[in-house]
Amino acid sequence: HGGSSVSQPVLPPSQEFLDETLQKPACCFWIGLWVPAAGTGWTWVSGSRLDRDRFQLDLGERPGLCGSIRGGTIIPDSCDLTWPWICQTEATKL
Repeated sequence: HGGSSVSQPVLPPSQEFLDETLQKPACCFWIGLWVPAAGTGWTWVSGSRLDRDRFQLDLGERPGLCGSIRGGTIIPDSCDLTWPWICQTEATKL
């Protein structure tokens, strides 16, 4: 995932879809959080660092890990796994 470009969803998913999907423990999603290199710590694809005050997580700091959501919890996973993405896009004026 780290070397992938950020994709844009075609349609925003409904809240019902997100609530339903995120509660399925066998289903995982990559959330754009990863450890790009030793010493960098958890970083969002935008380049900003994970706010440890906001997210009280013990994910480890090994390079090559990506943050995934499984069953409503953020977990460290190998970036080699192919999970669907949860993307944030800027609002578009209609």
